Amino acid sequence: MADQPKNNSLWFIVGGILVAVLVLFFFMSGDDDVATTDAGGDTTVTVETDDAADAAADAADDAADAAGDAADAAADAAGDAADATVDATEPAPASN
Repeated sequence: MADQPKNNSLWFIVGGILVAVLVLFFFMSGDDDVATTDAGGDTTVTVETDDAADAAADAADDAADAAGDAADAAADAAGDAADATVDATEPAPASN
């Protein structure tokens, strides 16, 4: 009689994948509790704005503008430095 190869490791892998899929399905299909919009009560929700939030937004806008101005100034300075480098590397005129 010939010995047949055993595929124990294959069945172990298939079983592990099956268990993983079942666990994922269990967690993904949890109870679908949906909040009801009409609970029969008399609740009024009022949202109040805060002046501090507006001030923070204005400060953030000012900071962004300052950063943009600084970037423009740095770009201009880099351009001026590049122009100065080009001028300095030009050969001197030949004297006769």
